[in-house]
Amino acid sequence: MNKRFLGNLAISMLMGASLWIGTPAVYGADEASQVLMLRRVFAASVDTWSSILEDNRKLLDKSFFERVESRIKWSIDNGQVEDAVRFAYVGDLAGKVVNRKTDYRMQMAQLFRKLGNFSLAIDLANNVCIFEPDNKEAAFYKASLLQDAGNNLDCYPIYEQLAKENYRRAECYYRMALLELERSEIEKARDHLRECVKLDPKHELAKKSLAQMEAALAKATFVPKSGSQESGIPVANLGDMPIATSNNSKALSLARQGDQALKEGSLTKAQELYTKALQLDATSPQALIGVGLLAYRQGQIEDALLSLTAAAARFPQGNADLEHYLGCCYERRYDAKGNPEDMNNARQHFLKGYKLAPDHPFLEEDLERTAKKIQRR
Repeated sequence: MNKRFLGNLAISMLMGASLWIGTPAVYGADEASQVLMLRRVFAASVDTWSSILEDNRKLLDKSFFERVESRIKWSIDNGQVEDAVRFAYVGDLAGKVVNRKTDYRMQMAQLFRKLGNFSLAIDLANNVCIFEPDNKEAAFYKASLLQDAGNNLDCYPIYEQLAKENYRRAECYYRMALLELERSEIEKARDHLRECVKLDPKHELAKKSLAQMEAALAKATFVPKSGSQESGIPVANLGDMPIATSNNSKALSLARQGDQALKEGSLTKAQELYTKALQLDATSPQALIGVGLLAYRQGQIEDALLSLTAAAARFPQGNADLEHYLGCCYERRYDAKGNPEDMNNARQHFLKGYKLAPDHPFLEEDLERTAKKIQRR
């Protein structure tokens, strides 16, 4: 739970019989005794709550949990969110003391998720994870919340750890693959999709994604991963692209050698070859594309945009691959800086490319991915 809530938790106590506002008449342990116990709980530090509840386990009967549930509902209905949370936490702690299955905090997290309040839903799931570090269900739910909220950086390692612990491995691999695709880590995404389908042959979404990827791999070559750098965007067979080629055969030959070096992961060699090609022909589209892809690979997004935009000027009728590359650059800059204009530009390039080539192996997926990001804003 966030620090503000934890800080207020012990001092936001309601006194006396008001602890059970709105509860129905139930029978069981003495209500007055339960109220006195809760007053002690809420007046104490959070780390002592479990021991207080343990000392009063005889009061933790069916009536206690009915009253807790009623209080949670009343608090939510009346906008007393923090009050509902503290009763949910006490109810879950009490459930552990008497070995009763409860999930009040998780139910509240699901409720607030439906209401679109991801921040509070994540806080609740995180609270469960903090106090119950072995609760894999809560950890998975927290990761899914983070992913839906667009926090891909923090959810990925949770899925990765859960997969190692053999918890919902197929689904974890699938979700990891989706995140890897957003980062253009194509090979890793394919491997995880394959693992997902192997573990769960009925996982239709993974099967569909894998089939699309296998088809794309048959049509394009990818920049291999090197060191800690990301794999980058797919590199088409540039020699086959219908572009306005240069009359300078030497420049064209050097650019194509640069393409091969880039595909092999020899970044320094590729840079040298592209530079030589541009010295011979400053408008060589092959060299400009290569330089742009190399810059993207190294995280130099501004340089990538300059080179790819210059290359695009050499395609009067447009080119779907270049629109895909430009869209990826703008999307990556959006991910880093959060400027809505970059996302708009990414969408425009993806849409233009899709209109040029509806069967392009990536553009339909690009449009679906960016649409989800826009919805999360």
